[in-house]
Amino acid sequence: MKFYSLINYDIDKVKNQTVAIIGGGGKSTLLKRLAKELTAEKVKVVLTSTTKFQPFPKIGMILQESHGDYLSETNDLLNELNVALVAKEFYKERNTLIGVDKQTVSELRKISDTVLIEADGSRQRCLKTHREYEPVIPSASRTVIIICGADVVGAQLDEKSVHRAELFSRKWELPFGTRLTPEIIARELLSPFSYLKNIPLYANVSILINKADKNAVGGKLLAEKLLTKCTYPIFLGSLKNNTLERVTLNNSK
Repeated sequence: MKFYSLINYDIDKVKNQTVAIIGGGGKSTLLKRLAKELTAEKVKVVLTSTTKFQPFPKIGMILQESHGDYLSETNDLLNELNVALVAKEFYKERNTLIGVDKQTVSELRKISDTVLIEADGSRQRCLKTHREYEPVIPSASRTVIIICGADVVGAQLDEKSVHRAELFSRKWELPFGTRLTPEIIARELLSPFSYLKNIPLYANVSILINKADKNAVGGKLLAEKLLTKCTYPIFLGSLKNNTLERVTLNNSK
């Protein structure tokens, strides 16, 4: 199964979309994988972010602050390679890129088929909790993909496993060292005050449990728990091994 199935199984319906990706455990890798799959289908893709993010090697980049007519240059890059990375500027002190604002996302959508957005940061943790200003999801987003790493299932609640672990601990009244069960993780992933906050009213939501290669049992248990708590499509896979399957009540037994 192609990873663009997280957006829609029909490639024609993946076009004309703005897609926001939030969570932890493979966001940047997922963006790159989606870009690779879509450009192979001749879809013109813009990669960007509404927060700080890492540069993507081997993908042509346009910096908004350094190019007077950045839209024209982005369009030229899309016509040549079908993919372009767009950021506001380069943050030298931390070797990161500064993301664009929501208006820029709308402008980028007009010159591309699909815009893929990294809409929050996780400091390379597989699970996080959000502050009041996060996630930064543009209102134009028609699909929101939530990603979580399977290897967090069964891990201890600490700074190594959860981004903003102290905030997570206070929110759910859980002491540091608590084992992160599928129930606890599902509660966070489906929280209207965290992952589901700021999702546009008419946006479709899908959930990807990545890193099944590292914790197949934990990933499946988390998928099964999510299926009992929501109607969103749940996917289990491994970006590393290029595997993806949709989990249903029938195949989870």
